[in-house]
Amino acid sequence: MKNLISAFIILLSVLLFATFSAHSQSHQGMYMKLQFLEIDRDDISSFKNDIQEVLIPVNQARIDAGSLKYWYAYRVLYPGSQNTNYNYVIVTICNALCAFENINDHIEGQLTDAELDHLLPRFNNIMIPKFSELWRINNSVLRTEDSKPSRYFMLDYMRVRPGLEYTYQMMEDDNARPIHEYRMENGNMEGWELFSLILPRGDEYGYNFATGNYFSNLRDVEFHFNEEVIRQSSPDVNVAAFIENVENVRTLVRSEVLELIDYLK
Repeated sequence: MKNLISAFIILLSVLLFATFSAHSQSHQGMYMKLQFLEIDRDDISSFKNDIQEVLIPVNQARIDAGSLKYWYAYRVLYPGSQNTNYNYVIVTICNALCAFENINDHIEGQLTDAELDHLLPRFNNIMIPKFSELWRINNSVLRTEDSKPSRYFMLDYMRVRPGLEYTYQMMEDDNARPIHEYRMENGNMEGWELFSLILPRGDEYGYNFATGNYFSNLRDVEFHFNEEVIRQSSPDVNVAAFIENVENVRTLVRSEVLELIDYLK
C-alpha cells in the first residue's frame, strides 16, 4: 500500500508538472514590433524567396547576437477591414525597445563584411512597411517554448476609454485570461496575450490595446469568446453583467486573422 501511495504521488506530481509546463512559455514584459507590408500580387513569389535568402539570415544574426528573441512572418488571411492596405505582417519580439533601433549595431560580428554588404541593402529595401507599431506585452500565456508556433494569429484591436486603462488591464487579467486558459486546457486555443500600444498613439489613431489569440485550427476562431464559453469556464459569472462591463470599458475596433508562413526562435 505504501508503494502504491508513493507511485500515486509521483504520478500526480508528473501530471501537475505537465499541466504547468503546457502553459509555461510567456512573453510577458517583452516588447513587440508589428510591420505591415504591402506586397504586389506579382511580387509575392519573389518576396517568399527574399524571406529565405535575406530576412531569415539577418534576423537569425539578430537572435544570435541576443538583441532579438523571436521573429515571425505572417500573411493576412482575413483582414480586419475591407480597405486594408497590407497583406503581410512581420512580428519581432525583444526584451527591450532599444533592440528595435539600428539593426547594424546589433549584428556586428555575427555576419562577415561581405554578407553585410550583400544582405543589409536588400533587407532595408524589403522592410519598407506601410506603417509600424510598437507594443508592450502586458500578459501572456502560451504553450511550451519548444513547440512550433500556432498556425493562426488573431489580433483583436481595442479602443479603451480614457482613464479606464488600468480597469481594462485588470479585467483582462482577472476575467478574460481564465476563460482563455480554460479553452487551452480543452485544446481549443494555443495561447493568448494582451498588448498595450506604445507608438504611435493618440485619440486619432483609433486603438490603444490589442489581444493576440493563437489557434492551430481555423474552426476554433468562431467560438473563441462568447456567452457559452464564459458559462462553461466560469459558471458563477453573470454573463450579461460581464459583457456589459466589458463594453463599458472598451470597444472592439476590428479583428484580423494572420497565417504563419515562417519563424525564428
